[in-house]
Amino acid sequence: MDIQSACQAPTQPIKPSRPSCPRCGVVLLVAEQSAFSPIGRIHHAWSCDDCGTEFVTSISVSPRQA
Repeated sequence: MDIQSACQAPTQPIKPSRPSCPRCGVVLLVAEQSAFSPIGRIHHAWSCDDCGTEFVTSISVSPRQA
């Protein structure tokens, strides 16, 4: 990965969304763990502070055009 290209601002703003706990509905702020998959996905592991439910979300990352 080229450091310069990783630091450049994206052409479209990214608006992250925060998931709600599937059990109690509380909006979570920060993932416990994140991992990048070589097939172009980012997986986030979440844990609810209120009820202890743990779950994983996944988002697709598309390559930037040069």
